[in-house]
Amino acid sequence: MSYLPLMTRRLDDTVARHQGQPITAARFIAQAQALAGSLPGDGAVVNLCLDRYGFGLALAAALLARRTTLLPANRLPATIDDLLREHPDSVVISDQVIDGLSHCQIDIKGAVEVSDDADCMPQIPADLLAAIVFTSGSTGAASRVLKSWRTLHDSSLINAAEYGPGPELTYLVATVPPQHMWGLETTVLMPWFAAVVIVSGQPFFATDVLALIEQLPRPRALVSTPVHLRNLVESPQALVPIDRIYSATAPLSQTLAQRLESDCPGRVTEVYGCSEAGCLAWREPVREQEWQLFRGFTLTRIGPRFRIEADHLPEPVTLLDRLKLDQDGRFRLVGRDSDLVNIAGKRASLADLTQTLLDIDGVVDGIIFQPPESNDGRVARLAALVVAPGLSTGELRRALARRVDPAFMPRPLRLVEALPRADSGKLPRQSLERFYERVCETTG
Repeated sequence: MSYLPLMTRRLDDTVARHQGQPITAARFIAQAQALAGSLPGDGAVVNLCLDRYGFGLALAAALLARRTTLLPANRLPATIDDLLREHPDSVVISDQVIDGLSHCQIDIKGAVEVSDDADCMPQIPADLLAAIVFTSGSTGAASRVLKSWRTLHDSSLINAAEYGPGPELTYLVATVPPQHMWGLETTVLMPWFAAVVIVSGQPFFATDVLALIEQLPRPRALVSTPVHLRNLVESPQALVPIDRIYSATAPLSQTLAQRLESDCPGRVTEVYGCSEAGCLAWREPVREQEWQLFRGFTLTRIGPRFRIEADHLPEPVTLLDRLKLDQDGRFRLVGRDSDLVNIAGKRASLADLTQTLLDIDGVVDGIIFQPPESNDGRVARLAALVVAPGLSTGELRRALARRVDPAFMPRPLRLVEALPRADSGKLPRQSLERFYERVCETTG
């Protein structure tokens, strides 16, 4: 059996900032060892910690105990109940008591209070099933993705080399949940393999994000999503200097990236990937539209689609996105089959139409989508749900009419206070459809 280290950091390196205090790798490991020793039974671990430091501690404890971590798509009671019915011998680790849950719940507070330091770096079996990630189902039914420690370890080294902030110690704030693959790879695992200090917590409002960043030494970085970054630039509060900004989970417009680089100022990097393969390409949208594939990955065309392969992946992964491969190996995202619509003989991408909507001044959030079929089998016209305080539907339609072919003009177009986004920033299809039905029932 082969083994790989839990971290490649030195024991005296600072890996986290928790409750305002620096945490070395040695202290983090000692706390994770204490938590691992307190786990009853031998089943999987359901990691429901909200605090980012606590989440990383629970993940490390599960690895040290040779257990698999289950990462549900959300913390909804119904989701957790379903997961525990499938894995009845699991133990739940949380930093907040979950009411109504009959399963054993382990509080991490005792482990966090450990003040000892580890004296060596733990080794983890490379083939240990480290995590099962349950996707959010943003394009359909949710699925599960299996991750060995070898896959997580090697992908973390690749990520650090490809888009990591560099050799200078960087303090990292994030708005994305650690359970999501983007948050897991960048905000939990990155500090284990690169010169990064993760700041615990998950600030949501722009004022909280900026206040937390402003307290930190430079260089400092922000890991986020387009919807969170748009809220940041629309905030009346002046932005603070942020040296690196990382975005994923949805397309980031060049306009938004330019505003961020102008107002922060900082360098914006967009990362592309999927739950099955992890992060696999990057670009700087202010300067380029093409994506650069990470070293170690290979793209192969299989009919109309592309397959991604890498030594650390257990098997090839067929990408759902359609790509246009350039001669130099870079590629552009064209869209997905489910994203393309054909109306009156004209084709368009729903993602492109939504981006056009989001680029209108005053639009904070929104989506253009194709509603489900009606009872008689007819597919309705495109619809739009828009968060745009201060704008009327008439103003939005006039702005869209200048940018969108009449065939793709959304009707209806409804103004709403917020979209039902998941913590990751994604908009699950089922949540969107239920929300749209309620909006239509209310507005008539």
